[in-house]
Amino acid sequence: MTDSKIDPTKTVEVPHHRPGWKVRLRRALVAGLVILVPVTLTIFILYRIFRFMDSIFAPVIDRTLGIYLPGAHIPGLGLLLTIIVVLLLGWLSTNVVGRSLIQATERLICRIPVAKSIYSATKGFLETLSFKQTEAFKRVVLIEYPKENIFALAFVTGWASWPSIHKKLTDTVLVFVPTTPNPTSGFLLLVPRQEAIELPISVEEGVRLVISGGILLPNMAPGMGASTQSLP
Repeated sequence: MTDSKIDPTKTVEVPHHRPGWKVRLRRALVAGLVILVPVTLTIFILYRIFRFMDSIFAPVIDRTLGIYLPGAHIPGLGLLLTIIVVLLLGWLSTNVVGRSLIQATERLICRIPVAKSIYSATKGFLETLSFKQTEAFKRVVLIEYPKENIFALAFVTGWASWPSIHKKLTDTVLVFVPTTPNPTSGFLLLVPRQEAIELPISVEEGVRLVISGGILLPNMAPGMGASTQSLP
């Protein structure tokens, strides 16, 4: 019997099997839904907000300007007034008198049990979206989670240094690990800064990766491992 030795220098070509039409159809369907659903949902929500604001403010504006006609109004006036009110509130929040009025209103709302819960949750969510913290949701990282040699994609939400609580919390980073396909739910973890591997992708690419369940991979070079690094 002749021993057959494997030549380590010889390249073995693995035959490439083109996926069948069912697989290609399923991939095209999923990719199309990932593109269509967010766009459609965004347009629908904006349209409903536009109609809601218009139905509240437009009749008042029409009557005030003396151009009210039964069953008709100028489209967009309600939305315009809403934008003006938002800008006015934003301007008031930048001066002492305006801040005092806003704080007094907040204290009044927080005295009502149900209203306090709704207001606090809504305000916290909007403050998160406004990126008041300079590092919030601006970096995408990989962390070893839930166990060694298994990595999870996460977003940096802040930095923490609490040595008074535990010596291991001297130099840690707060990361949010989202769930698939709903990135608004997930886990908040404290990870040693040097163990968080920063990825060379944008937050938008990271969110798309999570929502698509890994189907929409970010456009990274094959040698991306050389460009990843621990957080500075």
